Amino acid sequence: MQTQGSMRLPYLEFTPAIGESAVLAPSAVIAGRTTAGAGLMLCEFSTLRADGEAIHIGANAFFGRRATAHIAEGVYSTTVGDDVTVGRFGLVHACTLADGVVVADAATVMDGAIVGAHALIMPGSVVPPRKTLAGAMVYAGSPAIPVRTIERVELARYHAALRAGNGVESVAPAQLPSLTHPAAVSGAAQPSRHSASFVAATAALAGRVEMAQDAGIYFACVVDAGDARIALGARTNVQDNSILVTDRRRGDLVIGDDVTIGHNVRMGSGTVGHRSLVGMGAIVGDHVVVEEGACIGAGAHVEPGTRVPSGWIYAGRPAKPFRELRPGEREGFADIIAIYAHYSAVYRSG
Repeated sequence: MQTQGSMRLPYLEFTPAIGESAVLAPSAVIAGRTTAGAGLMLCEFSTLRADGEAIHIGANAFFGRRATAHIAEGVYSTTVGDDVTVGRFGLVHACTLADGVVVADAATVMDGAIVGAHALIMPGSVVPPRKTLAGAMVYAGSPAIPVRTIERVELARYHAALRAGNGVESVAPAQLPSLTHPAAVSGAAQPSRHSASFVAATAALAGRVEMAQDAGIYFACVVDAGDARIALGARTNVQDNSILVTDRRRGDLVIGDDVTIGHNVRMGSGTVGHRSLVGMGAIVGDHVVVEEGACIGAGAHVEPGTRVPSGWIYAGRPAKPFRELRPGEREGFADIIAIYAHYSAVYRSG
């Protein structure tokens, strides 16, 4: 890593403000209303995106490879205390982390959640929206529940292991996607983009990737069709550090109009109908069919071949029917589409 070359992007009138002694990978992104204290460390493809509300980060924070921090437009900012460690493919979304928290590999902390000081969120765990977790505890599962207390000396070993890129000592690491961009196959089909679509500077597209008008692929995403096809409909957004990969053997991935693919999602082949949502941190197997207006919950693991019926939320590991969507939730899907259309327009103009 190095202190020069990372992308510091303005958003409207807001410019990131970073303290001294930052160590920032060239492929890392810091955008908008992000402020950070001294000693910030960002690894490859980590993304701190404050393009609505603010992100405030204390001193000596660490974000591992493909870690993501974002906000909830008009609802929640993100606050990260001093000496916080976020592991590889970790996601901190519109929440509050007190001093000394560890968010391990592929763990997710969701909107409005508050994690107390010196807590450990175990690999792959999901802290649900608006939950308050006491400090000095270990939390695991989806949803994350308390497992035991943890002493500061033990927690220090977890900080050190994650910062060394070794995962969490003595714990089986979460299965992680490739943490580097794939190389485009020589002679493969090239992406085809509508002139009004948006592809972030640190995203990677390979093969026959088709993007309709106002579709957006955000920072550090990988969309790799191999020798198959990936199609994104109009106004569909694929959020930071999501990884969509398929090939001819596995089949095409076709995503309809007005679809949101949340941060740090992993998907293979399949079909996603119009006005659907795939929640942040979800893992979606091959040949999954998400019908129009359906939802995959945050952190869900959807087994290959599953059909998610229209109007339903599927959640859990493995994902099962949870309940029918409420009218307000459907309206929320439309709000996300409008917000991301605005984001794309601002980033394109910048």
